[in-house]
Amino acid sequence: MALAVRRTAAAALLGLGTAVAAVAACQSNEPFGPPVSGFAGSGGGAGDNFVGGGAGGPPALDAGGLCGNQIHEVISNAPNVYFVLDASGSMGAPVNAYTRYELLRKAAVGLVKDLGPLINVGAAVFPLDASDDELCAVGGEVMPVLPGDPDGNGPITNKFRHAIDVPPFGGTPTSPTLAELFPAIATLPGQTVVILVTDGGPNCNIGAACDGDMCLPNLEGCSGASCCSAGGNCCEPGEAAGPESCLDAVATNAALADYAAAQIPVHVVGIPGSEIYEDVLSQMALAAGTASAEPPFYTAVNDMGELSEALSTIAAVAISCIFELNDPPLEAGSTNVYLDGAVVPADPQNGWRFMNPELSRIELLGDACSSLKAGKVKTVQIVTGCPTEPAK
Repeated sequence: MALAVRRTAAAALLGLGTAVAAVAACQSNEPFGPPVSGFAGSGGGAGDNFVGGGAGGPPALDAGGLCGNQIHEVISNAPNVYFVLDASGSMGAPVNAYTRYELLRKAAVGLVKDLGPLINVGAAVFPLDASDDELCAVGGEVMPVLPGDPDGNGPITNKFRHAIDVPPFGGTPTSPTLAELFPAIATLPGQTVVILVTDGGPNCNIGAACDGDMCLPNLEGCSGASCCSAGGNCCEPGEAAGPESCLDAVATNAALADYAAAQIPVHVVGIPGSEIYEDVLSQMALAAGTASAEPPFYTAVNDMGELSEALSTIAAVAISCIFELNDPPLEAGSTNVYLDGAVVPADPQNGWRFMNPELSRIELLGDACSSLKAGKVKTVQIVTGCPTEPAK
């Protein structure tokens, strides 16, 4: 999604970004005005001539060119997509030739690469810098929120890739991590969506107390734990696991409720390994205000191969298909929208439409919007100067 100019018969090609360039109407009574020169915009330079065609005039829409004769900025607000990733010891469990965490990292990086400048991206992991002496180290931010790469695969994507490259180790301090991150996330400008991915239940609350039915070693089958071989509670004080291994549901739900009150949706994603915590993860989604209509109320990923699609579906909700034209055309009927060079018919069901009488806001609809949200569209162009392509 590079922000770069390609000269065509009558327009400049500009890629998606926080400030997206488009081609809008020539303010003239003629369908095509004189050549535009002296433009100094993104990717252009003084003296550029964006109108071609010569004696034959500009090409028809089916000739592969873009009809139009003046470039204008269009604004598309990119949401903040903030990853909060479980990097506990169980994330090192093998899945074929990889670990759970390696596959999670691959899926998250793939999403950031695909969406490029459609999103701003930041990340935190939990725990952070855990050690044998501090298995429950509170998680923290590993990358601040930054605009995605214009072409989808550049320094920001690489920074994200390296930032979340941490060795899985330690417990699952979900509630203290969410609480630690909240002040900074709550002050981010614009819309923010948090994606919380975990393979288990929250723990690491030193002040917790629980019976065996809320103790993680008990819930997970007491493998190698003599404390519950005769029905004991591994989370009792003095036992090997101790209170820190209690399921920390109450504090976690309270932390998620703070995000919900601040209108920051936190989408809870449970990957393989989390199945026995279905009830807890559902409660978390309900507390966060992002529960689905039917149980399980969180995003349950039953196979790591499905994770990329699940992350993409969550991020797509936040991506806007609305573009604001800073300098709209004077009248309707001569504007076209192109996705990757292909014209999109004007269709209020499956194409595009003007959203207001001032013609300053355009919305993609149906397949056009779905393709944009999925990261399948690399360039959007809005062009005025040729008759609008009607729906077939």
